[in-house]
Amino acid sequence: MKNPNLMVKTYNYLKAISKRVLGGSENVDTTTYYDRSYICSRCPMLSENMECMVCGCPVETKASWKTEKCPEGKW
Repeated sequence: MKNPNLMVKTYNYLKAISKRVLGGSENVDTTTYYDRSYICSRCPMLSENMECMVCGCPVETKASWKTEKCPEGKW
């Protein structure tokens, strides 16, 4: 699968930032972050540069934000 283009990535990232700000800018606890990161590391939709190929978000960031969810429903 091809990575989303820059327009899609930008839209998804701005949407995530909006949810984060409205949600109080909280991060998940360390255990949840490592669980999410592990799930992402085994996902076939993870690109070589550690971005989700479904939404285009950087996995390190997405996994740490409390307001975010996996677009594939894995976490």
